[in-house]
Amino acid sequence: MKLLLFSDNHRDRNSVKKLVLKHKDADRIFSLGDSEMKEQELSALNIVGVRGNYPFEPNFPKELTFEYHDVKVYFTHGHYFSVKMGLSRLLNFAVYNHIDIVCFGHTHRALLKEINGVIFINPGALSKRKMFSKNSYAILEITETLIKVDILTLSGERLLKYKKQR
Repeated sequence: MKLLLFSDNHRDRNSVKKLVLKHKDADRIFSLGDSEMKEQELSALNIVGVRGNYPFEPNFPKELTFEYHDVKVYFTHGHYFSVKMGLSRLLNFAVYNHIDIVCFGHTHRALLKEINGVIFINPGALSKRKMFSKNSYAILEITETLIKVDILTLSGERLLKYKKQR
C-alpha cells in the first residue's frame, strides 16, 4: 500500500495537482490539513484528509485512523497536540491507542523519527509560504514485511528516509 501524504499547501492548488500527477500510482492520498481548498476540489483529486487550524478548511474530520497489514496509522494536523512545542502529547496518545505510525503537519518542517516504537511522519509544507519550507511531501509504503518512508521535495530531492523490516 502506497500512501501519499502532504500538509499545509495553503491554497497552492498547482503544487497539489503536480503532486497527484507525479504519483498516479499512489493507493491513497491524504491531506494533513491547512489545505484551504474546497472539499469538492480535494475529493475530485481522490484526496481525503483531516482538518487543519485555518478557518477555510474542508469539512474533513479532525483525525483519521487507517489500518493495513496490522499497522495502525493515525492522521491529524497536529495543532490539538501542540506539536510546535514537541511530540510528547502525540507520543502518549499513540502509545495509549496502540498506534504504529503518526502522520501530522502544522509545523511546516519535515520530520521523520521513531520514538519508543512509534514512527512520526511530518511531510513538511507543500507550499512555500514560510522561508524554511521546501515544498515537501511524504510517501509511506506498507507491505507485509516492510515499512518505508521517503520525504521528498516537489523537485525530487530526498530530504529524509526511513526503512524498517517488520
